[in-house]
Amino acid sequence: MNEENSWLMWEIPYKYIRRYFFLMIGILFILPILTGLRYTLIGYVINYLFADALFYRWCLQKLEEDKTEARKKHFLGE
Repeated sequence: MNEENSWLMWEIPYKYIRRYFFLMIGILFILPILTGLRYTLIGYVINYLFADALFYRWCLQKLEEDKTEARKKHFLGE
């Protein structure tokens, strides 16, 4: 894996910042309220890292789909 696709060196693309913050607020604050869970400090860290890794995987897939769409539009002349 090169540095460009490394999870540790990765930056959130500007167009997905709102989704990222909504996910983090949902996982770290709304989910515990709805389910009655209480996180410890290590619980917050683990849940943050897990949610961040899931978002990273989702975002890589979404960026690939965007590239594919752009190639299709270029190929079809749209």
